[in-house]
Amino acid sequence: MFWKKSKLLIIYSTVDGHTKNICEYINKKLKNKKIISISSLEDSVKFNLEQFDEIVIGASVRYGYHRKNVYEFIRKNKSILNNKKTVFFSLNLTARKSEKNTADTNPYVYKFLKKINWEPTIKDVFAGRLDYPNLDTLNKLAILFIMVITNGPKDTSKTYELTDWKRVDNLIKKIEKFK
Repeated sequence: MFWKKSKLLIIYSTVDGHTKNICEYINKKLKNKKIISISSLEDSVKFNLEQFDEIVIGASVRYGYHRKNVYEFIRKNKSILNNKKTVFFSLNLTARKSEKNTADTNPYVYKFLKKINWEPTIKDVFAGRLDYPNLDTLNKLAILFIMVITNGPKDTSKTYELTDWKRVDNLIKKIEKFK
């Protein structure tokens, strides 16, 4: 019996590149199981969303907000997204805390989905990467201030990989089960 592979579009909105890294990881893990296209949100206009069975959107948070183009993309395409199997995951440093590391307990995911009035098939949140050495001085100081207040990592000479890759693998297993 012939089994048709589903068509999956992975879209990422990233500030420092880590959301893209996670999306590329998802692509790598699923590439033999699905027909996959991957794109930045900015370049996603070249795709016809109707041609995909499943759509994954990964978006990072900076200073408490997802980027405006994520809101615009979902608003513009909500009717299509509502008729597809969809995944939305957010990447933010607040998710490093156990009490804020689920889509239902993370304030940024909750506020975003409520504001956009969209319910993806699967939603998740992961802690990101804090790359102090590659931040400009203003962003480094602003994020350091936030980390002091929230008891986060403070050594600005280091990069902190805070993503729980086992949780990312669990999300991939859920995407794999889409039929």
